[in-house]
Amino acid sequence: MSQTSQNLSVKPEQTSADLAKIGSGDLAGMLKAQAKRLRNALASRNLTVSRAGSLELLAQSHGFRDWNTAIAMTRKREPVRIADLGIGKRFAGSYLGHAVCGQIRGVTKTPVGGVYRIEVHLDRPVDVVTSERFSALRQRIASRINEDCEPVLANGTRGPGLSVDLLL
Repeated sequence: MSQTSQNLSVKPEQTSADLAKIGSGDLAGMLKAQAKRLRNALASRNLTVSRAGSLELLAQSHGFRDWNTAIAMTRKREPVRIADLGIGKRFAGSYLGHAVCGQIRGVTKTPVGGVYRIEVHLDRPVDVVTSERFSALRQRIASRINEDCEPVLANGTRGPGLSVDLLL
């Protein structure tokens, strides 16, 4: 095994500690521990990163805009409801498996009961194609959600799309 692959391996006790933190609901603690390991790994390669810098890098590697957004997502307590949404409000959520943040541009009721059309502008575009040969970036999204801000199809059944998990 080469020197590089040995340095990149994860110690079993670190993994079990992370799993224990997930089980106890301490996701913020797990992220902080990961950031500390990232900082130490970079230091072993003669790359100096501040504590705050490692927190920001870790948050971005998990798809969040910044550390504050990542922490807010881990501390989410109250579910977001459709009545909480409004034009111009900032949100964090997911779109087709990508963590996203952005601004709500519009929310309208559809003819199907309990189904709403939401239009958002994402801070960073997401690639909605899994092919290595081409990409399709989306930054303006229109999607359907239910009263619990979960993605639904046009008929109201759960499906893929945009979910609003947290108002920022």
